[in-house]
Amino acid sequence: MDIFAEVKRLNLPLGQYVVFGSGPLMAHGIRDTTDVDLFVTPSLYQTLKADGWAEKELTGPNGGLYLVSGIYEAYDTWPCGDYDPTPEAIIAAADLIQGVPFTPLAEVLKWKRAFGRPKDAADVELIEHHLRA
Repeated sequence: MDIFAEVKRLNLPLGQYVVFGSGPLMAHGIRDTTDVDLFVTPSLYQTLKADGWAEKELTGPNGGLYLVSGIYEAYDTWPCGDYDPTPEAIIAAADLIQGVPFTPLAEVLKWKRAFGRPKDAADVELIEHHLRA
Protein backbone atom coordinates (compact mmCIF):
# COMPACT_ATOMS: atom_id res chain seq x y z
CA MET A 1 0.00 0.00 0.00
CA ASP A 2 1.17 3.52 -0.78
CA ILE A 3 -0.02 5.30 2.36
CA PHE A 4 0.71 8.73 0.91
CA ALA A 5 -1.51 8.11 -2.14
CA GLU A 6 -4.23 6.51 -0.02
CA VAL A 7 -4.43 9.51 2.31
CA LYS A 8 -4.23 12.06 -0.51
CA ARG A 9 -7.09 10.24 -2.27
CA LEU A 10 -9.41 11.39 0.53
CA ASN A 11 -8.69 15.05 -0.25
CA LEU A 12 -9.10 16.06 3.40
CA PRO A 13 -8.38 19.61 4.55
CA LEU A 14 -4.93 20.11 6.10
CA GLY A 15 -5.18 21.21 9.69
CA GLN A 16 -8.22 18.99 10.26
CA TYR A 17 -6.59 15.55 10.47
CA VAL A 18 -3.42 13.59 11.10
CA VAL A 19 -2.51 9.99 10.31
CA PHE A 20 -2.18 8.03 13.56
CA GLY A 21 -1.92 4.35 14.50
CA SER A 22 0.61 2.38 12.46
CA GLY A 23 0.52 4.83 9.54
CA PRO A 24 3.44 6.88 10.86
CA LEU A 25 5.50 3.70 11.12
CA MET A 26 4.88 3.02 7.44
CA ALA A 27 5.65 6.63 6.50
CA HIS A 28 9.04 6.31 8.21
CA GLY A 29 9.77 2.93 6.58
CA ILE A 30 9.58 1.03 9.88
CA ARG A 31 6.86 -1.47 8.94
CA ASP A 32 3.86 -1.86 6.64
CA THR A 33 0.19 -1.46 7.49
CA THR A 34 -3.04 -2.47 5.81
CA ASP A 35 -5.32 0.31 7.02
CA VAL A 36 -5.22 4.06 7.60
CA ASP A 37 -6.16 5.45 11.02
CA LEU A 38 -7.01 9.15 11.08
CA PHE A 39 -7.29 11.39 14.13
CA VAL A 40 -9.67 14.15 13.06
CA THR A 41 -11.25 17.28 14.45
CA PRO A 42 -14.84 16.92 15.69
CA SER A 43 -16.08 19.01 12.73
CA LEU A 44 -14.32 16.77 10.17
CA TYR A 45 -15.68 13.72 12.01
CA GLN A 46 -19.21 15.06 11.50
CA THR A 47 -18.49 15.85 7.83
CA LEU A 48 -17.23 12.31 7.18
CA LYS A 49 -20.23 10.86 8.98
CA ALA A 50 -22.56 12.99 6.84
CA ASP A 51 -20.65 11.81 3.75
CA GLY A 52 -21.62 8.21 4.53
CA TRP A 53 -18.77 6.84 6.61
CA ALA A 54 -20.24 4.15 8.90
CA GLU A 55 -20.14 4.84 12.62
CA LYS A 56 -19.11 1.93 14.83
CA GLU A 57 -18.53 1.39 18.51
CA LEU A 58 -15.08 0.54 19.88
CA THR A 59 -14.88 -2.60 21.96
CA GLY A 60 -12.61 -2.85 24.94
CA PRO A 61 -11.97 -0.69 28.00
CA ASN A 62 -11.73 2.65 26.18
CA GLY A 63 -15.03 2.43 24.30
CA GLY A 64 -16.22 5.30 22.14
CA LEU A 65 -17.27 5.73 18.54
CA TYR A 66 -15.32 5.86 15.29
CA LEU A 67 -16.00 5.98 11.56
CA VAL A 68 -15.12 3.42 8.90
CA SER A 69 -14.93 3.66 5.11
CA GLY A 70 -13.02 0.86 3.37
CA ILE A 71 -9.43 0.82 4.65
CA TYR A 72 -9.94 4.09 6.54
CA GLU A 73 -10.91 4.64 10.17
CA ALA A 74 -11.48 8.10 11.66
CA TYR A 75 -11.47 9.01 15.35
CA ASP A 76 -12.10 12.33 17.06
CA THR A 77 -10.88 10.97 20.40
CA TRP A 78 -7.93 8.67 21.10
CA PRO A 79 -8.16 7.72 24.80
CA CYS A 80 -5.96 4.97 26.12
CA GLY A 81 -5.50 4.85 29.87
CA ASP A 82 -3.64 7.99 30.92
CA TYR A 83 -2.98 8.84 27.27
CA ASP A 84 -5.83 11.05 26.01
CA PRO A 85 -4.61 13.67 23.51
CA THR A 86 -6.82 16.13 21.68
CA PRO A 87 -6.88 16.00 17.88
CA GLU A 88 -5.93 19.67 17.76
CA ALA A 89 -2.73 19.09 19.78
CA ILE A 90 -1.63 16.12 17.66
CA ILE A 91 -2.52 17.90 14.41
CA ALA A 92 -0.49 20.95 15.49
CA ALA A 93 2.54 18.73 16.19
CA ALA A 94 2.24 16.69 12.97
CA ASP A 95 5.19 15.82 10.77
CA LEU A 96 4.36 16.69 7.16
CA ILE A 97 5.81 13.91 4.98
CA GLN A 98 5.20 14.07 1.22
CA GLY A 99 2.37 16.51 1.89
CA VAL A 100 0.59 14.26 4.39
CA PRO A 101 0.42 15.02 8.15
CA PHE A 102 1.59 12.15 10.36
CA THR A 103 1.63 11.86 14.13
CA PRO A 104 5.22 12.27 15.37
CA LEU A 105 6.84 8.95 16.26
CA ALA A 106 7.46 10.13 19.84
CA GLU A 107 3.70 10.56 20.22
CA VAL A 108 2.96 7.16 18.64
CA LEU A 109 5.44 5.70 21.12
CA LYS A 110 3.49 7.22 24.07
CA TRP A 111 0.24 5.74 22.75
CA LYS A 112 1.71 2.30 22.03
CA ARG A 113 3.23 2.15 25.52
CA ALA A 114 -0.12 3.14 27.08
CA PHE A 115 -2.12 0.63 25.01
CA GLY A 116 0.25 -2.24 25.74
CA ARG A 117 -1.05 -4.96 23.42
CA PRO A 118 1.51 -7.57 22.24
CA LYS A 119 1.69 -5.93 18.80
CA ASP A 120 2.24 -2.55 20.50
CA ALA A 121 5.20 -3.93 22.45
CA ALA A 122 6.76 -5.06 19.17
CA ASP A 123 6.11 -1.63 17.64
CA VAL A 124 7.66 0.10 20.68
CA GLU A 125 10.87 -1.83 20.03
CA LEU A 126 10.78 -0.96 16.31
CA ILE A 127 10.18 2.75 16.98
CA GLU A 128 12.87 2.96 19.66
CA HIS A 129 15.35 1.27 17.34
CA HIS A 130 14.43 3.68 14.52
CA LEU A 131 14.77 6.73 16.78
CA ARG A 132 18.21 5.57 17.97
CA ALA A 133 19.50 5.03 14.42
